[in-house]
Order: sequence, then structure tokens, then C-alpha cells
Amino acid sequence: MTKLLILQCIAHLLADFTFQPQTWCDKKERELFSKEHVYHVLIVFALSWILSFHASFWWASLLIAGLHFGLDILKSFLYKQKVGHKYLFFIDQFFHFAILMYAVYLFSEKASIHFPIPVSANIVFIIFALVACTKPSNIFIKKFMESKGIIHDSNNENDLLKAGRIIGSLERLISFALILFNQFAAVGFILAAKSILRYRDTQTAKTEYLLIGTLLSFGIVVILGLIYTTHYCIYNY
Repeated sequence: MTKLLILQCIAHLLADFTFQPQTWCDKKERELFSKEHVYHVLIVFALSWILSFHASFWWASLLIAGLHFGLDILKSFLYKQKVGHKYLFFIDQFFHFAILMYAVYLFSEKASIHFPIPVSANIVFIIFALVACTKPSNIFIKKFMESKGIIHDSNNENDLLKAGRIIGSLERLISFALILFNQFAAVGFILAAKSILRYRDTQTAKTEYLLIGTLLSFGIVVILGLIYTTHYCIYNY
């Protein structure tokens, strides 16, 4: 059940972030219903079913996709009404993951879970963490800063440059790999070196913005690393 849940979380990250262009998100915020809603929910269903590695999981994937579609419509409505705009992203993601847990629980109650590919839950979690360290983390950091008023115009490329996103993704991937090998000192060195470089910037506001982003970025990596090491210890106890 744990392995299936992590796989569904991977499917969610891929569908909601990696394979969803920003233009789709913008369109869904402006319109209550659009073809982008339909495209997105089809991707959600396909990835959920494929990554379940169970042909009989189709009905659970359909449930996940249907509830996902309903949440997207509700979120679009709330965006148009300007209700809770700052925190809608986090509330939406909370309910998406709750739906995944519910669907996996229902499936585990009705069918025996057996994976044709002998992969441990630790390997599956590493894949989840690597996916989470890329575009999903970039968007999470961006939304967090928007909610705190650090970023006022989400469409302004100067706020979060494409190069900065790539650098952020790479530093998280490298840091997570180092944590897997218990090289926490190396992660601390990267954080310290980057902080020193940031403080050399003469623009105080920009420096503070970049430092907040850096701390959030490394915070995500540390949390993922701690979850992995804790689960690894329990799994191998």
C-alpha cells in the first residue's frame, strides 16, 4: 500500500506540475471551464493508471481523476471570485493528496496489491523525491512567496528567472543525492557558499528574496532526505 501511494504521488506531481504548462494554469484561472481542464484531467487519469502497475486500478484512477476535475473547477470558481487567492494552491494540493490516500485505501481494501516489478519502497520514494525536487519545488517556492507578498506579480519573469529555476532544481537534486550518502556536511557547504555569494549583491531586497528562496529550497531537500532516512531505517530494522 505504501509503494502504491508513493507511485500515485509521483503520478500527481507529474500530472499537476511537470506535464502541465503554465499557459494551462493561467487559462484555468481565467475560465470556469475550458478544454485545458479536460486535457489536464485526462493526463491525471492516464498517469495514475499507468503508474499503479495494476490493470484493475482503473476505477480508482477514474475516481482520482473525477475528484481532481471537481477540485479544479472549484478552484477556478474561487479564483474568479477572488476568494482565498493566496492560499488556494496549498489547500488544493492538500485535498489532492488526501484524495490519493483515500483512493489507494479503497483499492487496497478490495484487491490484493502485488507489483510485477520487484522494486522496494525506498527506491520508489527516491524517484518521488527526485521528481519533487524539480518543477514542483519551484512552483511551491513561488506560491509560498506570493502568499507572503514577497512576489507581487507572478507573471514577471524577473521574479523567478528560468535560469534560477534550473539552478534551484540542480542544487536540490545534488543535495538530495548527497543526503542519500549521508554527506550532510557537503550540503551545508553548498548552502554556506551560496549564501555568501548572495550577500555580495548590493540590492538588499533582491538579496533577501534570494536567501528566502535558498532556505526554502534546501528545507525541501532536508525534509525529503529525513523522510527517506527515517523510512529506510524502519524498513530495514
